[in-house]
Amino acid sequence: MDPKQRTERLLADHALLQKLSAGSSILKVESFGEPADRYVFTFRGKGLARDVTQTGEISIVELHQVEVRLPYAYPTSPPDIRWLTPILHPNISFSGFVNLNEMGLPWMPDVGLDVICERLWDMARSAYLNLDRATNYSAKNWYEDECKHQLPVDSRPLRSAGSVSTSNIVSYSHRAGEGVRWTSPAATGEVLFIDENTPVPNSPGRKQRGAKGKDDDVFYIGPE
Repeated sequence: MDPKQRTERLLADHALLQKLSAGSSILKVESFGEPADRYVFTFRGKGLARDVTQTGEISIVELHQVEVRLPYAYPTSPPDIRWLTPILHPNISFSGFVNLNEMGLPWMPDVGLDVICERLWDMARSAYLNLDRATNYSAKNWYEDECKHQLPVDSRPLRSAGSVSTSNIVSYSHRAGEGVRWTSPAATGEVLFIDENTPVPNSPGRKQRGAKGKDDDVFYIGPE
């Protein structure tokens, strides 16, 4: 991507983030550079973190900050993302670094920073977890075996009511001994995110052409 195209992309991302921040009571966006190539996102809402005192207990925290740096090769190369405040999450390393694949967002150059920002909030409030691709195994084990909190710990979407949401979280619930159980987005108003880890449903049985039944209007798309 030539310098002019990169500048246009940086300006477009900045505009998207400003619009997102203006429509949210949760998010504050700080930008650095001209055009901006580094951001600090501040989310004010509930999340989970380990107490830094000797007790090490897991408690609710209500402030989250994330630094996003856009390398020279951006958007061909993905952003560098680092959590600045304490958080307990299986897909965020002990040092705070986050890989987009482990966020459920395999990098493509047309993914906007506003989409990444929304997913970061979903991670902050424990609305998005991928226990199968954990980098923090202590957090993974805690969520699997010890978590007693109702998840997500903050039910609010990043965008205020009435705004158009591009959130792509997968809803789930967790119960001791049952692991993660996926919930249909139709019941929650969320949008289902599908990637290479999404389970493939069983194909429904084929019906004879012209056969009568209650499911005549069902249209199935999937593997043969």
